[in-house]
Amino acid sequence: MLHNPIAVFDSGIGSLSIIRELRKVIPSENLLYLADKSNFPYGDKTRNDLLNIINRTIDYLSRFRPKLIIIASNTPTIQLLDEIRKKTYLSVIGVKPPLKQACMLTKKKHIGIMTTGGTLQSKELEYLIRKEIPQNIFITRINASAVVQLVESGVYLTNEKLTFNTLLQILGEDLDEKLDVITLSSTHLPFVTNYLVALLPKVKFLDPAKMVAQEARKFLKFNRMMKKSGKGQLEIQVSDKKSEFERILRLMGIQESVKEVYLPT
Repeated sequence: MLHNPIAVFDSGIGSLSIIRELRKVIPSENLLYLADKSNFPYGDKTRNDLLNIINRTIDYLSRFRPKLIIIASNTPTIQLLDEIRKKTYLSVIGVKPPLKQACMLTKKKHIGIMTTGGTLQSKELEYLIRKEIPQNIFITRINASAVVQLVESGVYLTNEKLTFNTLLQILGEDLDEKLDVITLSSTHLPFVTNYLVALLPKVKFLDPAKMVAQEARKFLKFNRMMKKSGKGQLEIQVSDKKSEFERILRLMGIQESVKEVYLPT
């Protein structure tokens, strides 16, 4: 068992975009990555079901005495983070669309929010938009659920044509003539950044994984919990479909072993 790790979880591959950034900024820390494949995707769950899933997952992770838990998914972060924090003694942060940063960067006063259909339809995202985006900035909402599926299944690594065509269908033509900033508001989306840049070379894509990693670093530093030396270990756990999940990790160049675990329902 890892000693006092940073625990990172979502319903699948998406967490790895945050793990990748954490390893850069806090390389000495132990990381525990839990892919809750048995509940993939979070985006189609009811609010109440999702709350129960997240609370049970945090309860499971508490046995590892984590320094910090990161919910590596926009959907539960946007909808539930404050509620979740009230029910646990552990420190929890999440990931959400970097809307303020997008507004500061746009010169065309037009930004895109690229995320799952479930997040786009949530009243919490609408509240966040009203709270953080000035009325003079136009928003295009981009449903990226089909791309999330391509990343989760590993298809984006093996079928370039299908990935390009799916993105073209989602983005439409001449989008970069209208807007100049898009938030990658699913943790799966940073894995297709090279495709996005090729399709929309004039657009700046904001990856919140970098911001979450910096937030985690600040938290550890402020609380004097940061390890100053040594190389951190990465432990990977999955709650279902281990062999398929392991195959995709190997395609991504990740060699750590994968442990299948049972999460209580």
